[in-house]
Amino acid sequence: MRSRIGVIFATLLIVPSIVLAQDTKSEIEAGSEAWEEAWNAGDAAAIASLYAENAVVLPPGAEPVTGREAILAFWQAVLDEHAGVTGELETVEVHDFGDAAVEVGSYVDTGPGGEHMDHGKYVAIWKKIDGEWKIIRDIFNSSMAR
Repeated sequence: MRSRIGVIFATLLIVPSIVLAQDTKSEIEAGSEAWEEAWNAGDAAAIASLYAENAVVLPPGAEPVTGREAILAFWQAVLDEHAGVTGELETVEVHDFGDAAVEVGSYVDTGPGGEHMDHGKYVAIWKKIDGEWKIIRDIFNSSMAR
């Protein structure tokens, strides 16, 4: 009887954390979907809104971009340079740390004519701020030889 009570008690402790982890994963995936939709719509303001005020983007071959306003300008310039390019993000894994989460994913960019432009990987650190998940760090790089 005692061992059954122990198992029940342990289950009651474990199940909520599994459910919370699944909720976090779903919420992070929804955030990545919103990022993808904003990119494909050419909406740098919508992309920037997914970042915390003091977020940092770490682009390849460039200095860090710090703060939401700078991030907005950065993504607007990228969108302008790559007009008509669409992207697809795939969340590969999410690690839940309570009020923070780490997302590891991959991306594929397709040109306006359907040509393969780029593919690579990214890591985004998300933090729950005022009840909303926001990106606080974002690093990405191509898997294509340059």
